[in-house]
Amino acid sequence: MSMDAALTTNIIASTLMVLTYTYLYIQYKHSYLAKWMAAWVIHEIRIIFFEIAFIEQSSLILGVLYGVFVFAHCLLLTAGTMELAGRRFSIVWLSGCVFVLIFSVIGRLIGLPAEVYLLPGAIYIAFAYVSTGKVVSQMNISGLGIWLTAGGFFLLGVHAFDMPFLFQIRWFAPWGYLIDALLRSTVAIGIVFIYFEKVRVELAEKEKYYRLLAENATDVIYRYQLTSPVGFEYISPSVKKLIGYDPISIKTLRDVIRIIHPADHGNFKKLIKSPIVLNEFATLRVVHKNGDILWVEPKQNIVTGSDGQLLAVEGIMRDITKRVLLEQDVSRLDRLNIVGQMAANLAHEIRNPLTTVRGYLQMFGNKREFQHYKEQFTLLLDELDRTNHIITEYLALSKNKSIDMKKCKLNEIILTIYPLVQADAVSSNIETILELGEIPNLYLDAKEIKQLILNFTRNAVEAMPSGGRLTIKTAVNGNEITLSVSDQGTGIPQQVLDNLGKPFLTTKETGTGLGMAICYRIAHRHNAKLEIDTGSAGTTIHIRFPST
Repeated sequence: MSMDAALTTNIIASTLMVLTYTYLYIQYKHSYLAKWMAAWVIHEIRIIFFEIAFIEQSSLILGVLYGVFVFAHCLLLTAGTMELAGRRFSIVWLSGCVFVLIFSVIGRLIGLPAEVYLLPGAIYIAFAYVSTGKVVSQMNISGLGIWLTAGGFFLLGVHAFDMPFLFQIRWFAPWGYLIDALLRSTVAIGIVFIYFEKVRVELAEKEKYYRLLAENATDVIYRYQLTSPVGFEYISPSVKKLIGYDPISIKTLRDVIRIIHPADHGNFKKLIKSPIVLNEFATLRVVHKNGDILWVEPKQNIVTGSDGQLLAVEGIMRDITKRVLLEQDVSRLDRLNIVGQMAANLAHEIRNPLTTVRGYLQMFGNKREFQHYKEQFTLLLDELDRTNHIITEYLALSKNKSIDMKKCKLNEIILTIYPLVQADAVSSNIETILELGEIPNLYLDAKEIKQLILNFTRNAVEAMPSGGRLTIKTAVNGNEITLSVSDQGTGIPQQVLDNLGKPFLTTKETGTGLGMAICYRIAHRHNAKLEIDTGSAGTTIHIRFPST
């Protein structure tokens, strides 16, 4: 084999490596890819411009440049491989390179034989390649790339060591360059294999982490395929905790509509039909498997192909039930404040003339000449009393109403008004039961708490026109003291429950619609939470007072 053919083969192999690593660097931008690319560019420049000069030993300057390119290629190839393996490239390698290069130049200047002044450089390069091969063999990556790269570096190290002794043998030199090209190509191809295997492992790890995040997120994460086969491609396991259904049981939009609250079916259909709306937040109600109604907020994004075709819908769904309930409470309190401010401004002004009117009506009603209008006077006085009662309820909603908070025994307050409760219950054939537990004293306004209990018990009595059982219970639940009023009525309709506490909302012919609004206001002034459990078997209202 001729020297020209060997060098041409080496140049072709180097060109292929330069193109390969340049493409990889442009695509992935890793610094070790840049080092490998630079290493093969330097190697190719050395072969094209300095190899013949080195073989013929024609120029000292060209020889020095040849050595610089040889060591630069070795260092960059080693540094890039070390970085890929996660190892630190020591400055000792660079220091050793400079020392060996200076020794080789001095050795040539003083006339030492080539095998003598080239030997330290050959040993250095051989040690660098063998060390790099050892590092590669210890990488925690499997596959053919490890064996090709590690074996190539080991053999390159051996071949580098024999160079000072064999490069001057004319018949062997072309074969030496051919072997060098083959080993370097093997290393380069092995590194490409290792790189792609490392990328594959990293992608698998990232997918594992992303799946772990998705499966442990409290929000529901999903992907709905719009192309065949149409349906849910993925739903995170948190959907079971949210609505009680397994992800596998939700495959199509028909399954989703089954979960959506009937009142929100129209909103849901509008949401899925409009691609523009998909990128916006929406609020929907869903029905839990156990029948509870939850508020959720889906946020979705459209996945499109390069041709603009809709491929899938990806999104998250968040439980916002607590937030919605809080907003409802805030809205309810705002309305109560408005009514309370109206009450504070008008109630006293209205009461004064009413008192005057009532006094004159009583006076005229007692006169003999008006006795035949006795029934009409009585009706007028009753209506005035009813008007005065409504004004009193307005005043109870006043935001700035002063309250007299004292340390009280809740059970004693209940026992004080229990005869009134019993009297109302007995007239409607209702049994009353007290279950008063041992509870600590609380800071309460006794008058307001009495009003609260009477409002709830009267509502309970009115909910059982055919008789039943009324239960008043107190207990300690963790850090809360709970007062519960239960009845055995038919429950509160959903449309009424959704608006409970709004002023002037009533289902009674003679009601003012202020009773529950007052109860919410009293609970708020006592930092208590008001909860309602209702169903066909009856209703229980819990008032939860903080124990401190």
